[in-house]
Amino acid sequence: MDPAILDSLSSDSRLWRADGDAEADEEKRRQGEKLRKEALRQIGIIIRTRLTPKQQRILDLYFYENKTQEEIAEMLGVSQQVVNKHLFGVIRQGQRVGGAVKKLQKICRERGIDPKKWV
Repeated sequence: MDPAILDSLSSDSRLWRADGDAEADEEKRRQGEKLRKEALRQIGIIIRTRLTPKQQRILDLYFYENKTQEEIAEMLGVSQQVVNKHLFGVIRQGQRVGGAVKKLQKICRERGIDPKKWV
């Protein structure tokens, strides 16, 4: 066997892990999935309780139903710019102001909801 073949294998390959490592990896994956589900549940509560009905509707259409800003604007009878402002806010004096996404991110940070912990 050519020793170079060993170099081509990923260090994450199961060949290089003890059985206990695989179990630890699976436990870590389960914990990450549990954190993700709980975080998504909390994000749903934040959306329903801390955002305006219009922000809720636009977020739902944009992120969950994968509609474009133009499609949302047409559905709601507003301009695409209005949809964009509801989602991402506006720049005033060099700072982003308003927007459902920014508000949601801020509340998530305050509550310790961090997507990086899910993996």
